[in-house]
Amino acid sequence: MVDPETDSHDPMRRAERVRAQSQALQQQLAKAAEEVAEVEQEVARVHWTLAAQGGPQAEEAREHAERAEALAAKERAEAERWRATGPD
Repeated sequence: MVDPETDSHDPMRRAERVRAQSQALQQQLAKAAEEVAEVEQEVARVHWTLAAQGGPQAEEAREHAERAEALAAKERAEAERWRATGPD
Protein backbone atom coordinates (compact mmCIF):
# COMPACT_ATOMS: atom_id res chain seq x y z
CA MET A 1 0.00 0.00 0.00
CA VAL A 2 1.17 3.53 -0.71
CA ASP A 3 2.37 5.44 2.31
CA PRO A 4 0.09 8.51 2.71
CA GLU A 5 2.98 10.38 4.23
CA THR A 6 4.96 9.94 1.00
CA ASP A 7 1.96 11.16 -1.02
CA SER A 8 1.73 14.33 1.02
CA HIS A 9 5.29 15.19 0.01
CA ASP A 10 4.86 14.27 -3.65
CA PRO A 11 1.77 15.90 -5.16
CA MET A 12 2.32 14.24 -8.55
CA ARG A 13 2.35 10.78 -7.02
CA ARG A 14 -0.82 11.57 -5.09
CA ALA A 15 -2.50 12.94 -8.23
CA GLU A 16 -1.62 9.78 -10.15
CA ARG A 17 -2.96 7.58 -7.36
CA VAL A 18 -6.20 9.55 -7.10
CA ARG A 19 -6.67 9.47 -10.89
CA ALA A 20 -6.20 5.68 -10.91
CA GLN A 21 -8.73 5.32 -8.09
CA SER A 22 -11.18 7.55 -9.96
CA GLN A 23 -10.86 5.50 -13.13
CA ALA A 24 -11.38 2.27 -11.20
CA LEU A 25 -14.51 3.69 -9.59
CA GLN A 26 -15.83 4.84 -12.97
CA GLN A 27 -15.42 1.32 -14.33
CA GLN A 28 -17.23 -0.09 -11.29
CA LEU A 29 -20.08 2.35 -11.85
CA ALA A 30 -20.27 1.36 -15.51
CA LYS A 31 -20.42 -2.32 -14.56
CA ALA A 32 -23.14 -1.69 -11.97
CA ALA A 33 -25.22 0.30 -14.48
CA GLU A 34 -24.88 -2.50 -17.03
CA GLU A 35 -26.00 -5.05 -14.44
CA VAL A 36 -29.03 -2.93 -13.58
CA ALA A 37 -29.84 -2.72 -17.30
CA GLU A 38 -29.70 -6.52 -17.57
CA VAL A 39 -32.06 -6.95 -14.64
CA GLU A 40 -34.50 -4.39 -16.04
CA GLN A 41 -34.42 -6.12 -19.43
CA GLU A 42 -35.31 -9.38 -17.70
CA VAL A 43 -38.15 -7.62 -15.86
CA ALA A 44 -39.41 -6.34 -19.21
CA ARG A 45 -39.24 -9.84 -20.71
CA VAL A 46 -41.32 -11.28 -17.85
CA HIS A 47 -43.90 -8.51 -18.14
CA TRP A 48 -44.16 -8.91 -21.91
CA THR A 49 -44.79 -12.62 -21.32
CA LEU A 50 -47.55 -11.78 -18.83
CA ALA A 51 -49.05 -9.23 -21.21
CA ALA A 52 -49.11 -11.79 -24.03
CA GLN A 53 -51.15 -14.13 -21.87
CA GLY A 54 -53.95 -11.57 -21.86
CA GLY A 55 -56.36 -11.21 -19.03
CA PRO A 56 -57.41 -8.28 -16.89
CA GLN A 57 -53.88 -7.17 -16.04
CA ALA A 58 -52.37 -7.44 -19.53
CA GLU A 59 -52.41 -3.67 -20.08
CA GLU A 60 -50.70 -3.05 -16.76
CA ALA A 61 -48.09 -5.69 -17.61
CA ARG A 62 -47.42 -3.93 -20.95
CA GLU A 63 -46.94 -0.61 -19.14
CA HIS A 64 -44.50 -2.22 -16.72
CA ALA A 65 -42.62 -3.83 -19.59
CA GLU A 66 -42.31 -0.52 -21.41
CA ARG A 67 -41.04 1.24 -18.28
CA ALA A 68 -38.53 -1.52 -17.63
CA GLU A 69 -37.25 -1.32 -21.22
CA ALA A 70 -36.90 2.45 -20.93
CA LEU A 71 -34.99 2.12 -17.68
CA ALA A 72 -32.74 -0.56 -19.19
CA ALA A 73 -31.92 1.76 -22.09
CA LYS A 74 -31.20 4.61 -19.68
CA GLU A 75 -28.88 2.42 -17.61
CA ARG A 76 -27.03 1.18 -20.71
CA ALA A 77 -26.50 4.81 -21.75
CA GLU A 78 -25.26 5.61 -18.25
CA ALA A 79 -22.82 2.68 -18.42
CA GLU A 80 -21.49 3.99 -21.73
CA ARG A 81 -21.12 7.46 -20.27
CA TRP A 82 -19.06 6.10 -17.37
CA ARG A 83 -16.91 4.05 -19.73
CA ALA A 84 -16.35 7.05 -22.00
CA THR A 85 -15.25 9.25 -19.12
CA GLY A 86 -11.52 8.99 -19.28
CA PRO A 87 -8.44 10.83 -18.22
CA ASP A 88 -8.29 14.50 -19.13
